[in-house]
Amino acid sequence: MTLELDDSLLDDLFEARDDNQQDIDIDADDSDSGYDDMVLPDETDEEPEPEHTDAQARSAKITAGPAISVENTQGLKERLSGSLVNSMHRVLDALAMEGMNLPLFLDALSWGTPECVRDPRIRYARSSLMHSEELPVILRHWWKPPRTEASNKSRPKGAKLVMESFAAEVARHNLSRELDNIAASFSSPGEEDITEETLTSFSFGRIVAETQLAAPRLWQLLRELAYTPQQQKRNTHKNPDKIVLMTISQLSYTRSHRRNRLQKMLAIYLKFRGLSAKGFDTLHYLAITMSHKWTGNAVSRISKRAMDEMVGLMEIYPWFISHDNVQIPFRVFSQRLDNQGEFGNGTAATIYIKRNSQPLPEDVNAKLKEFRARGMMNPLTELDISDIADESYHRVVERITYQVLSFLLRSPEFDLQTYVHKDSPALEPPPPVKGLPSGRDNTTLIYLLGTVNIPEASYEDHDRLIEEWYKQIKWDTMSKQVEVATKKILAWIGDQLTVDRLRGLFKFRAEDLNSFERNDYMVLMFGWLHFQMAFANSLHKQYLGTSGGRGFRQAFDILNRKGLLNVLTKGPFHQNLDEALYHIAEAHIREDWLIVGRVEKLADLRSRTPEQLVDLARRLVREFASTEALDDMEMKPSKNRDEQRRLVTQRNRDLLQYIVLDQAIHHGDVGLMEDMLPHLFFRFIASNNTKYAVECLEVMQGKVNAVSQMHELISPTVSARDFLQEHCWLVNTVPDKQKRQVPGTNYYALPTLSNPLFFHSSMLFTFNLNYLHEPIAVK
Repeated sequence: MTLELDDSLLDDLFEARDDNQQDIDIDADDSDSGYDDMVLPDETDEEPEPEHTDAQARSAKITAGPAISVENTQGLKERLSGSLVNSMHRVLDALAMEGMNLPLFLDALSWGTPECVRDPRIRYARSSLMHSEELPVILRHWWKPPRTEASNKSRPKGAKLVMESFAAEVARHNLSRELDNIAASFSSPGEEDITEETLTSFSFGRIVAETQLAAPRLWQLLRELAYTPQQQKRNTHKNPDKIVLMTISQLSYTRSHRRNRLQKMLAIYLKFRGLSAKGFDTLHYLAITMSHKWTGNAVSRISKRAMDEMVGLMEIYPWFISHDNVQIPFRVFSQRLDNQGEFGNGTAATIYIKRNSQPLPEDVNAKLKEFRARGMMNPLTELDISDIADESYHRVVERITYQVLSFLLRSPEFDLQTYVHKDSPALEPPPPVKGLPSGRDNTTLIYLLGTVNIPEASYEDHDRLIEEWYKQIKWDTMSKQVEVATKKILAWIGDQLTVDRLRGLFKFRAEDLNSFERNDYMVLMFGWLHFQMAFANSLHKQYLGTSGGRGFRQAFDILNRKGLLNVLTKGPFHQNLDEALYHIAEAHIREDWLIVGRVEKLADLRSRTPEQLVDLARRLVREFASTEALDDMEMKPSKNRDEQRRLVTQRNRDLLQYIVLDQAIHHGDVGLMEDMLPHLFFRFIASNNTKYAVECLEVMQGKVNAVSQMHELISPTVSARDFLQEHCWLVNTVPDKQKRQVPGTNYYALPTLSNPLFFHSSMLFTFNLNYLHEPIAVK
């Protein structure tokens, strides 16, 4: 049905619409209120778009319009039938009679003159066109006129050039406005740009969501340009969101250098990844990062802020220090006689602040001196070492037994998840001998001191290094030195060479004038990372063998492990060797399970009870991986000895000891680590590694003296040793995201890292405890 409207009805309708905007909401471009002050638009005029609260409101404004006019248009369309040519002729004739043609008519209809804007009937006709379903079709036909599929003629040009030019102009206008809308999301907070809160609060997901909301057209355009529909279907795991975000960030940064939030984040990240100055200049020209100069200044500000924070925390909490050598290549891009590249050898130090440790008493320095004096009068004897080994042996064997059992439980053939008695307490790991606490309150704060161009080549270099570190931590004043020499102790951790040099300085300065110059306040401790590396290298040297024998070389060939024939100190050698030792031990132990269980395959052991499995594990250790088994072989006549089995048994024993030490580090069991020292002392003595044998003696000497003094009720001296063991052997850190499926904390051995600026995952000793709290991040 067609609605017939006269002029008076149209006047009433539009006056009501203009007076009551709450009833019918019309887009600003369609509203004719205030036309008395109308100024015809110029091509360069830019009208602000009305603010929309959300996408739904924006859609409502677009679709809202005079429903009567839309309904009237649809009614007229339904009444049309047959050819429209005659009707079009009459319309064109009418236009000609009025001295107009179609362009002039459309111009007048489209807000051409103030009179046409005011006239109610013209306004109604204009609204009918603007809100009609036919308008998009009309525009599309103007841009690309239709033709029949059978036509061989070229497509009419229509208004293609004009439409595309207009579309580009509108796109530029809208996209430019959206770039301004997202300025706040990409702007950096001024002077607070490099604070910890600012740097750690950045989230790609959040800024992507903000950009999609504030600049929907720009985001959709770039995303469709980045991904074709075919890619969208094919790539189910990837999406170009970060690429689109980076593109928008570059565009925003070129508009204003203050919109540099993402550029600052990338600049700081790449600075600590070792990007060269030339690389920074290139990326800065591409609006990806800030300039090299800004980055250097920002890092200096970050460093100063962190140093001030560190010095303040050092006055509140106990802490310790470690340092190691660092090699940095200095490259030049235009070599001259006075501008040559070089390979610098320097040193980097790290401060570890233990917030979970109780402050040491002020008399700890005096008690430490007394402790040392008593130790010099009561040196460690062979009987003491034997007693320590005997006392700790059953605890080490208990962990070895559980490790043997875990090899079976983790095997795919045994399938623990479907084992009937999988929740039996007998299958649980033994409690730690002395486990470290975990949780948010036990997180270690780590701060890096400034790297210095002083190598660790001599005692003099170490003397200079100590002086340099003290300057950085504000220990270079007389009052502070007196306080340190009389009331404090300083735990200093390093690799064996570092500790040996510091111990040498301690001896050389024994007759200096005061306690500070004599370094009486220092407590030196080797790093367990290098200690474990020395253990692994000793196993490699002892059991490498040949390809035709039963040594490691044969296993390396079978496992296709490359680069493990020669011991290396650089690269991932230790990590690869560590994995190989685990695989070799597990393979041999699983084979021994078949023997002690008298079964054809490991799956047959599922019929045994947990208690029976534990008994079999003890038997396996006793017969195939213990010193007792080796002693039994030695008791046999020479002609009855099985040398091949003897070699495998000895290797199983040593490999299981290595794994037990590794697991103790991973799980933060410092008590078990201490229990391993006498057994490793015998190994280092036998392998002629006197350096680490001495380090084992140093720790055992402290243990014996502490125990003896506890019997004499001189307990305050024990606090320094306990602090060293509980807080300086291992550092609590957070596991990688890939390892978060098992709740617990992480520890890694100290020190040292090949590059002090980064904690490489290959150098970390991670552990997971199923009885600890959630993982905690290290600052």
